[in-house]
Amino acid sequence: MTPKSKSPTLQVPGTSGGRLKNPVPDTSRDLVPFTSKDAVPDMSKDRTKAVPGTYPGRAYRGLSLRLATAAALGVCLLVTSGCAPGQEPAAAETTAAPTAGRNGAETAPREERVPVVTVTTVEPYRAVDLASLPADILPLRRAVLAAEVAGRVESVRAEEGRRIGSGAALVAIDTRSLAQALAEAEAVDRQRRAQFDRAQQLLERRSITQSQFLDAVTFRDVAAAQLASARLQLEKSTVAAPWGGTVAKRHVEVGDYVTPGQPVVELLDTRRVKVRAPAPASDVPFLRTGLPVRILVDSLPAEPFEGQVARLAAELDASARTLDVEIEIDNEDGRLKPGMVARVELPRRVIEDALRVPLEALVELDDGTVVYVVEGERAEQRTVRLGPVLDGDLVVVTAGLAAGDRVVVEGQRSISPGQKVLVTGDVSPTLGVEG
Repeated sequence: MTPKSKSPTLQVPGTSGGRLKNPVPDTSRDLVPFTSKDAVPDMSKDRTKAVPGTYPGRAYRGLSLRLATAAALGVCLLVTSGCAPGQEPAAAETTAAPTAGRNGAETAPREERVPVVTVTTVEPYRAVDLASLPADILPLRRAVLAAEVAGRVESVRAEEGRRIGSGAALVAIDTRSLAQALAEAEAVDRQRRAQFDRAQQLLERRSITQSQFLDAVTFRDVAAAQLASARLQLEKSTVAAPWGGTVAKRHVEVGDYVTPGQPVVELLDTRRVKVRAPAPASDVPFLRTGLPVRILVDSLPAEPFEGQVARLAAELDASARTLDVEIEIDNEDGRLKPGMVARVELPRRVIEDALRVPLEALVELDDGTVVYVVEGERAEQRTVRLGPVLDGDLVVVTAGLAAGDRVVVEGQRSISPGQKVLVTGDVSPTLGVEG
């Protein structure tokens, strides 16, 4: 009989002297016993059934080795899991585990990225909603003086840019011929008046008839009318200024022949100027005469002018849907020239306890406009409703914020709701126009 060989001892980590610290429970009772009849047949007795290329008994030893290896692997799994029999493995922790460095040393867990932001503290204030309208500066009055008689231009006293007084003679047209016509009319008038006086005396003596006397009266009246016409024509030969102003342009020179209605001089009144601005239909409900306004001239940025609404147009422009607004301001020093471009700022309404934020703090999303507010050390997203824009870079928030909120104005596009942030500065928005 062949002696039984001892199977090699399997040394498993976590055991002592080949014995497990936590021995595997004996499960042999649960196994179904089998006899030698169920064992692997002895292929040495029946060589005709031997597997080609093998030796007798090798198949049995191979099966035993596979069973032993499977049992050893099961023990290893139980030992390395650190669990007692019948227990479930422990769940993994959600915190970041230390990582091994190059030399095998443990390193600190990776920290959460903290964006750097700048905030502004929202405070209530009295806001004035201003409408800024493009405007043109116009003269208070403009007149194009034309010739009223035909003739040759004898003299021109109108120099462009010169200020003149009311009644000043600017252009003389053929005055000599008209003066001669006036002298003739005066002579005829004297003759007709003398004839009338003689006819009156003869009528009293009954030396002439009533009809002859009426003829003398008619001749006298016609001569008087002709004299008045000659005087008027002579007056019209001189083009005079109807009011004091500045000569803007002269259209004739000495020696030119002019006809009635031909322009000779253009005159402006610039001691006061008009500022005309077209207001959109949405601003019409806020307009009224006497409304105080501020005028900013592009050519004189450091000198704002104050004025009041002098008049409003009777109707809106049909094509542009705008209403002309006119403001009058003094211009005795002549700094304001007609044709300059300006802007008119007029108040629409006053908003008490308004909350405003810079426009760059707004983040446009598909479902609305939001801002980020720092609460503690984290940024929270707030949906806001906006009001009027002030001074071009501040906007009034009518809903979504409260006084004292710290709104992110720099770095808001690199953060997400609930993310931890680092505040490096607190700035105040530029003050708008306050009443």
